Formats: sequence, C-alpha cells, structure tokens
Amino acid sequence: MNPYLEQIGSKLKTERKARKWNQTEAGKRAGLSRREVSEIENGSFRGSILKVQDYAMLLGFSLGLELKRRPTLSDLPGVFGED
Repeated sequence: MNPYLEQIGSKLKTERKARKWNQTEAGKRAGLSRREVSEIENGSFRGSILKVQDYAMLLGFSLGLELKRRPTLSDLPGVFGED
C-alpha cells in the first residue's frame, strides 16, 4: 500500500468516526459503496480520484497537490548553508 494514501485514508476514517457514521452510511452520503469507503480508508483504493475527492469533501476536507522536486546541483550550496 501507498503510505500517502494510507495517511489520507486514516484522516478520513478518523473524521467519519467522529461523526459517528459507519462506512455504509458515509458511503451513501458520498455516493459510494461501503467497499469503496473501506478501500479509501485503508489506502488500497484504485478507483477514480474524483470518488476520493467526493468522500473527502463530505467529511470537510479538500485534496491538494504539492510540487516536490529534488534539488539541482546549483541548489546545493543553499541547502547546506555553505558559501
């Protein structure tokens, strides 16, 4: 499983439980099956990102994308604070 998907799923599961919803009820509210909710929450969902987004939005979250890149050789002096 992907650790990033597991982290997202864990946060969504925590919020669902705080609302005292079971997976079936949360799925109905989001237009998903209980199986899809389970897969999202355990980080194994391989369906549409739109379904994950719908589930996240139901629980008050939004999905974002953060650009990460490796430093180039010209970035290295700044990374290590060397002059």
